[in-house]
Amino acid sequence: MHSAAKYILDDISTRLTEIFTKYPDYTLIICGYSLGAGIGSILSIKLKSKYPHLKCYGIAMPGSVLSENLALTTRHFIYSYVVDVDMIARASIRSLEHLRDRIIDALNKYNRNKICLLTMTLARTIAKRRQTFHSINYQTQTLIDDALSNSTTTVDVNSSLSQLVVTHHSNEHVHLVMPGTIIHLYSTHRVGLFSRGVSYRAGITTYDQFFQLIVHPRMWLDHFPASYGRALANVIENYDQNSQQIA
Repeated sequence: MHSAAKYILDDISTRLTEIFTKYPDYTLIICGYSLGAGIGSILSIKLKSKYPHLKCYGIAMPGSVLSENLALTTRHFIYSYVVDVDMIARASIRSLEHLRDRIIDALNKYNRNKICLLTMTLARTIAKRRQTFHSINYQTQTLIDDALSNSTTTVDVNSSLSQLVVTHHSNEHVHLVMPGTIIHLYSTHRVGLFSRGVSYRAGITTYDQFFQLIVHPRMWLDHFPASYGRALANVIENYDQNSQQIA
């Protein structure tokens, strides 16, 4: 992303200078989707000193873009949008290692056939019908936890890994997080995989709410542009209706 941002900066710098010399009252807005959102956020940091009124809007912002300290300094000019359980917003070395460890630990502790566990988990993922999401304080149990609850042995999957499991953690890595002010567009109710007429709300949250992957049928579909279009349109519609009622 940094290389792409540098390439774009080299390509547009002269043109931007010409435009703002001719139109000094213009403001600069950078927009991007998914990987483009991450590139746009880095590009906006590079341009911020020259264009102090710059704003960046990242749709489906990736979860691993900036260091934590740098991300905090961008809250007043970068805005990251995330729909529900979009997996790209939660994709990082930290979240993938956490998911891997939970799966390995569950497989080691589960006292039934491993094929049964995987089949049960897949079936529950496809058949899961209803779940409510909130922008703050996730308490979502994974589907692996649901499968383990049917075991004759009580298992705390959130506990430390079994000594039988040897894993390599990313403590030596610099953890990257989502930049700017984060706006989470979350559904008040979710029914089924291809539900229509879902109502969304918008809430400002923090990057630490996206440190874990949420296993859900829509974890990939929520990343699609159409999902963001519907969510944003619904939030605006609900806002307009509430404003009219107040007036």
